[in-house]
Amino acid sequence: MKVGKLLQDPKYSEKFVLQKLLCALLNCTREYLWTDVDRELDNEMVQKISLAYDDYAIKKKPLEYVLGHVDFFGKEFFVNEATLIPRPETEYMITAVKEFVDWTLKMEDGKWMEWVLLDVGTGCGVLGISVLLQNADTFREVFFSDITPESLVVAKKNYDTHIDGSRYDARFIQADLCAYLENYSDIIAWKDVILVANLPYIPEKTHDEQNPERVKNREPRVAFVGGDDWLDYYRQMFNQLHLLVENWTLNIENLMMFLEMMTWQVDILRQEFGDRIEFEEVKTFHFNIRIVKAWLK
Repeated sequence: MKVGKLLQDPKYSEKFVLQKLLCALLNCTREYLWTDVDRELDNEMVQKISLAYDDYAIKKKPLEYVLGHVDFFGKEFFVNEATLIPRPETEYMITAVKEFVDWTLKMEDGKWMEWVLLDVGTGCGVLGISVLLQNADTFREVFFSDITPESLVVAKKNYDTHIDGSRYDARFIQADLCAYLENYSDIIAWKDVILVANLPYIPEKTHDEQNPERVKNREPRVAFVGGDDWLDYYRQMFNQLHLLVENWTLNIENLMMFLEMMTWQVDILRQEFGDRIEFEEVKTFHFNIRIVKAWLK
């Protein structure tokens, strides 16, 4: 079957999805696809395309899982059903970190600083990897942590794809948020640390009533919903960090956190942790999602 005939086949009503699948399986751009409509596809390729399309249209599998990858901040990252599919709003966090790093280096007259990067709840690793790609000479030590070992496998695969392995001391650690840090206090001691985290913060009702079926039924629920009032994971992380610092287990020179949450949730965290943590809203997306910069007082 020729590409042009397949594109016109009424079975494939969602043409954008069909084009994405063809581009992925044929390793070509959409523009090239339309200039090569006479290309002959063998039966095996037609079957692959048909099965992949049915995964999306009939089995309601998210397109990113069908493709096995997602575009994020200009790069292609592997994903699977063990990892959350990164959203465009999270790209704002990468920009916020870049602006902070640039500002800090300016204040330090360009002096190189021995930064440590912590990617907490890393999932497929897009946050930490994207920060490294945007700030290539800023970090030396990098920690990717997640409670799900299957996610760490994907994160490591993405890291190996995008990062020169000899450039950083990178560790992939199965852990409950920041609990592992006490085992690495000698590495982090008296250094400047940047922490990035997009922890679950979606209200359960919002997740169940507003997310499409593909999201509710396919993406890991634990990556969305964070307890009865949706902030349990952030509370747990803040308390872990506070205890580590208070007990002198973790001697950090400076700790700057970049987080994602909803607008009204920032006020809740200010009320609960305002005596210990300063919160600053630095980026806005769709009016109700914030990228927040936070640091220990």
